[in-house]
Amino acid sequence: MNPLWLPYIFNILVLSPVGLLTLLGGERGGQLACQNKFSESEGFRTILGSLWTAILLGSILGLFCPLSMSSLLLIQVIYKSLWLLVFVLPRLLNGRNSEVPWGLAATFLLIVVSYPWVIPWGQIFGTR
Repeated sequence: MNPLWLPYIFNILVLSPVGLLTLLGGERGGQLACQNKFSESEGFRTILGSLWTAILLGSILGLFCPLSMSSLLLIQVIYKSLWLLVFVLPRLLNGRNSEVPWGLAATFLLIVVSYPWVIPWGQIFGTR
């Protein structure tokens, strides 16, 4: 089994319900994905659901073209790292832990620490 398939499979398992619910599930789907920690906004929900559904579709393609779609994994690491640093970390440092959607934060942290181990860096940056 190609180790590069693991993040694509994880994305598919997580984003099939979460991405589609956020995109198509209306207000309830958005609140479920964000654990009732963010104010409901149709614009916020649909842009986030669109992003997550795009990653889902890219991950399905990644099962067939793992190297070609590997930049998608790098984009995930970057945007999730930024969210953890800009949203989660300040709340933790200021004692506002109850404002953090811990399921989302834990999933993002898992991705940020594990995906760099399987990303084909040489392929992405053209050094191999």
